[in-house]
Amino acid sequence: MSTATPIENINYWRHPSLSGIELSQAKFTHFSFDKHVHLDYHLGVVIQDAQQFVNKGSSYQLGQQSLSTLNPDETHDGQSCYADGYSVKVMSIPVAYMNEISQELGINEHFFSAPMVEDARLSRYFTQLHEQLIQGQFSELASESHLLYFLNLLLQRYPAQAIKSTSPQGLSSLQLNVIKQRIYDEPWQNTQLATLACEVNLSKFQFLRQFKQATGMTPHAYLKRVRLELAKKSLSAGALVADVAQQLGFFDQSHLNKAFKHAFLLSPVQFQRRML
Repeated sequence: MSTATPIENINYWRHPSLSGIELSQAKFTHFSFDKHVHLDYHLGVVIQDAQQFVNKGSSYQLGQQSLSTLNPDETHDGQSCYADGYSVKVMSIPVAYMNEISQELGINEHFFSAPMVEDARLSRYFTQLHEQLIQGQFSELASESHLLYFLNLLLQRYPAQAIKSTSPQGLSSLQLNVIKQRIYDEPWQNTQLATLACEVNLSKFQFLRQFKQATGMTPHAYLKRVRLELAKKSLSAGALVADVAQQLGFFDQSHLNKAFKHAFLLSPVQFQRRML
């Protein structure tokens, strides 16, 4: 007797009173995330089974008593620990929003020292908050009040670490910032490898090797992911899919559709309908 293959499922929401914050809930069985980065902070809790991921060369297992605390621009992957898959709730928080809260607490810039924390209380609070936000159970005032209370607990319990000025391998942080800033400023440009290498006075081969050592991704994979992250933000703001494709350097709308669905399991139109 045959059994049906489980279907991967993901949904997105945007709460009307929490500008720029993205909520998602997913069930993943066979789907694995390639190495990638986010432009925002990503907090998440597994509500069924467990996820395993690699961050900065170390392996982690995110279970139901844990909270993921992924910093912006931090390379990681992700897949299920078990054959039955896992379910997860995620909240994406813009850097500007997190910085505003950090400054209120007397912190100049927050950077989590680990990609996850074992904290059953915070995990439960996050799960309840996430569910109440997507169900619309709070007023606008209550929504932000509960979110700020949660973030206050998180930042006070797990204070920021100092950001190192050099990376342990490959390019220095200063060199990386030069390259990344160029990509952020002109994501639509089909920049040549030689051009990026010249920015930091390296040969193409040296640059390719050192960039991957420092980030875990090739320059091309990094650029592609940044484009997709920016596409999500533009789509959430109501931009037309064809315009997003053109503005971010995709060959055409079909190229964006394919890359977007591979990364997020939804087409740009499906994602936008959930966010608007």
